Amino acid sequence: MKKHIFTIALTAALASTSAMVGAQQMDPNMAGMHDTKPADVEGVGVIKAIDVAKATVTLQHEAITAIGWPAMTMPFKVASSDLLKNVKVGDKVKFGLHPDGMNSTVTLIKLAQ
Repeated sequence: MKKHIFTIALTAALASTSAMVGAQQMDPNMAGMHDTKPADVEGVGVIKAIDVAKATVTLQHEAITAIGWPAMTMPFKVASSDLLKNVKVGDKVKFGLHPDGMNSTVTLIKLAQ
């Protein structure tokens, strides 16, 4: 009987400890726990097309490892048409990108050196 009570007590103690450890790992007040938007990432590419009226730029960009994208060519919305004023087709650029799949937005664009 003592062995049975000891087993129950040990099981309860382990369950309690596991719950406390789990609670520490899932603290909802930890920094970053409420951030649901992905952070902007940086990329490098060549401008293939610019459409100021639609506020888009087509970039042939290198792989963007921070978000797991391979090198490819695709059009992007730009956060502001003003970003397109100082660049032209053929320019190699560095760009900031707010990733959101096919709805990703270029937030910064400047000539690469």
